[in-house]
Amino acid sequence: MRRTLVTVVAAGTLLTAAGCGEPAPEPAASPTAPAGTAAPSPAAPTPGNSTDIAVTVRDGKVSTASGRVKVRRDATVRITVTSDAADELHVHGYDRTLALKPGTPGTLQLVADTPGVFEVELHHSGARVLELQVS
Repeated sequence: MRRTLVTVVAAGTLLTAAGCGEPAPEPAASPTAPAGTAAPSPAAPTPGNSTDIAVTVRDGKVSTASGRVKVRRDATVRITVTSDAADELHVHGYDRTLALKPGTPGTLQLVADTPGVFEVELHHSGARVLELQVS
């Protein structure tokens, strides 16, 4: 039974990732607890463990300091985007989005608690913003 379950979960992960055009995140271990006890809660972000990423979009071209941004697992990540056109920022794998208004900086914040490499893109223009590598 266990072998079948692992196969189904692995296949589901690959299908999900293939649909987004990105590599699958590394599977996270699922905590188990004895009957009658609560499962442990995820680790809280460490104070000072944060990454700020500035992105500018002008005439459909994306400008960032790096094409791949590496962060530690459980780091707080803030992506601030200033665009000259309305669009939507999307972080694959975390399924987080941010509506962008022309000329107004917008910030998407998340805790990078899932290891892997995740594409960040603009949905309407399809422009690739960066890759977020969590380890």
